[in-house]
Amino acid sequence: MTGSTGRVPGAIASVGELLAVAHALEIEAATRYRQLADRMQADGVEAVAEEFRVLADFEQGHVDLIDERGRAMLGHAIDAASVSWEQPSGFSEADLAMSADFGPYQALAFAVRNEERAFAFYAYVAAEAENEAIRLLAEDLARDELLHAAHLRRFRRRAFRSDPPAAIEIPASLDELAALSRRWHAAAAAAHRVLVRLLEVDGETADAAVFRVLAAEEATVAAGEATPAVEPIRRAVEGLKVLEAGFERFAVIAERAGDEAVVAEAQRLAELMVERLARAGGVRQNALIADAARTPPANPTLAEELDRG
Repeated sequence: MTGSTGRVPGAIASVGELLAVAHALEIEAATRYRQLADRMQADGVEAVAEEFRVLADFEQGHVDLIDERGRAMLGHAIDAASVSWEQPSGFSEADLAMSADFGPYQALAFAVRNEERAFAFYAYVAAEAENEAIRLLAEDLARDELLHAAHLRRFRRRAFRSDPPAAIEIPASLDELAALSRRWHAAAAAAHRVLVRLLEVDGETADAAVFRVLAAEEATVAAGEATPAVEPIRRAVEGLKVLEAGFERFAVIAERAGDEAVVAEAQRLAELMVERLARAGGVRQNALIADAARTPPANPTLAEELDRG
């Protein structure tokens, strides 16, 4: 059950439990993506159908990897867990199959929402874990879900908002990457300092305390880089989006850079973003565990706020 903050106290007590949830989530995602592919193909939207088919195969590959990981870590097969995807507002299972209102954009938004719920869940587990093995596994799983959601959002923007993602400069050397990192951290620190002041004015002292620490860390990495002008942000979810943008930037660099040293450092920076996201966003829990899903959290989930934003 959830408390007033939306937390799920003691929901994950072992690596085995976390692997069981991860396994069930990947199976559910693969199943849903195949259903969405069939629906988009039936509607004649082949490009979106193909995207969902690729995602279904990708998620099925993750099922196999988690199976292997479970046997290696536990010495036996993963125990089954029960989880379910959150249905779009106003849609039942039958609606997903029949409603003419459930078009390509709604399908992609549905998928994004659930990938973000999975990320927020793993981030919550990582932030709350007292066991190091659980924390490391949760951070790894959160990283995967964030990449899935970022891919879906880019596709959604490109296909249905005519808003292609901004080009990301790929540095050719460690010095160039360090310069890019300093500039990004200076901008993030400036944005988060503004957020802290506005959160304090609004009485959101817990969130303000978290972002104050993050802003100080970002300023340290910026190492004296000139502070840029920033648009004020006043909600914690907007502060999370700044961190998420940093993760996406460094993950893309790690994927595309030609220099191995740049790849390794970009991966380290991307992992740092996941750790910060876990601290800042982990308590914005989503109810993925079956028991927790029966009581909606009093506060909006991360996915709900990101979807609105």
